Amino acid sequence: MRRDARPKWLYDAQNRFWNWWAARFLAPRFDILGPHAKFIGARHLHLFGRGIQAGQSLHVIASADAPVRLTVWATPEKKGTIVLGDCVLLTGGTRIMAAQKITIGNGCMLARSSTISDCDWHGIYDRTSIDDNARPVKLADNVWLGDGAFVGKGVNIGENSIVGARAVVTRDVPPNVIVAGNPARIVKELDAEATFRTRMDLLDDPPALDRFMDKAYAQMLENNTLLDWVRSRIAPGKDD
Repeated sequence: MRRDARPKWLYDAQNRFWNWWAARFLAPRFDILGPHAKFIGARHLHLFGRGIQAGQSLHVIASADAPVRLTVWATPEKKGTIVLGDCVLLTGGTRIMAAQKITIGNGCMLARSSTISDCDWHGIYDRTSIDDNARPVKLADNVWLGDGAFVGKGVNIGENSIVGARAVVTRDVPPNVIVAGNPARIVKELDAEATFRTRMDLLDDPPALDRFMDKAYAQMLENNTLLDWVRSRIAPGKDD
């Protein structure tokens, strides 16, 4: 798609529908879901189990070919939890799987197909039962996981640190570094005294951001018509 051919009123109607759908069918699956959550591809966010919590301004981008999955394994003896802080971003293909506890700090960003697991899920010798050697995972505030990164059980990642694409993290990562590779190693140290602009800054006033985005879409879509949108769907041209 080269442009969005929807008229503004159709864009607004679709947004209202998906906001209603998320509130009706998705929000009840969270133990806690803070205000101002936004879901793109809401029907492709899959939650399994109790104990999933999210702070304010959770943003999820999912699609049919890249669903986002939050999975908590719970038994009468053990209850896992996933705790997402404020302003967390989860993109397509992200998987978070908790048998004990996974904590994601404020402003963390998880790129496409990144995975966090606090458990091996099968024993080395007994592969018919869930491995009980789960250890909590914690990402501090403003951590960024790159495309396809994997974070394993017992790992703590420090504030502002970045995990490179396809990296496999099996040991703790200190604050203010970039790690890469398999197993992940420090490849760069960040300036801890630098000013970091984070998603908490971007989303510190959600209503104001909503007004800004609505005005931007109104300008982008102002000349579109319903007939033009239908034509673009059934007989797209080079401008579509």
